[in-house]
Amino acid sequence: MRLILALAVLLALPASASAAPTIELKLGKPAVRYGATHTVTGTLTDGTTPLPGQPIVLEGQRYPFQGSFRELARATTGPNGEFAFKPALDRNHKLRVAAPAQGAVSQPVRAYVLPSFELSFRPLKPGVARLYQRYTVPKSVKLSAPTLFYIGSRSATRSSRRVAAKTKRTSAGHFTAIATVHLPGSWKGRFRFGSCFRTSPGSGMGEPLASCPKVHLRF
Repeated sequence: MRLILALAVLLALPASASAAPTIELKLGKPAVRYGATHTVTGTLTDGTTPLPGQPIVLEGQRYPFQGSFRELARATTGPNGEFAFKPALDRNHKLRVAAPAQGAVSQPVRAYVLPSFELSFRPLKPGVARLYQRYTVPKSVKLSAPTLFYIGSRSATRSSRRVAAKTKRTSAGHFTAIATVHLPGSWKGRFRFGSCFRTSPGSGMGEPLASCPKVHLRF
């Protein structure tokens, strides 16, 4: 009877708790230009214990975010369970990291890819300038949103005027927006300028809810 009673007491004791392996994932910048790389870092741990020398897989779900995640790259965790990836993406992605040996998967993060662009100008005559913004995107992408140019005097810290220009395709994967602006005489031909462009619907490039200033863009 004593043996049975002692066994019953032991079975009633709670089992010691153990933490499941987890993956902490960080994205350096949420948005980068097309042609640049995102920076994905993180750690694989079991509770507070790092797990070194473990295979890690970077997975991505590409815009329009349908279907399963696919493998993008592989790595092995370092001495402190750390890992890093630098994927070059051509569209917006959902990214996550998996540790197959531990059966662990991180929460996904959104990685945005902006069109690559170059902003420039050319003087036409005194008081008149032509502004250019040239875009580079994957060949299948179509940009339809207008480009917004912001201008101000040379000493201004923010713009005082905004001009909208159509964004037109010049060749596969290349678009250009052009605006001709007349400068106030008080500026004496000296000015500052910038630009902003919203995400084109269906392009899969850029943050869909991103907005541009109505007039005042900080230089």
